[in-house]
Amino acid sequence: MRVSKKIRNLSRRERRANPSLKSVLAKRRAEPPSKREIREKAELLYREYRSKGATWSACVQAVKTDWVTQFRSKYR
Repeated sequence: MRVSKKIRNLSRRERRANPSLKSVLAKRRAEPPSKREIREKAELLYREYRSKGATWSACVQAVKTDWVTQFRSKYR
């Protein structure tokens, strides 16, 4: 018996939305140090300014372009 395309895509979406802890840890171990540093700084910014409307992508972009001070003044 075949699984329908709709069910297969639904399960893929679910897996991507809620990855297992094992896969998340494996992904972080394989990460190069430069990307790890960017991710960690962006996580700090996101935790601090998420409630004020900042998005994850804006935090990453601010860290990558070294615009953290402007980012902080924008989301005061």
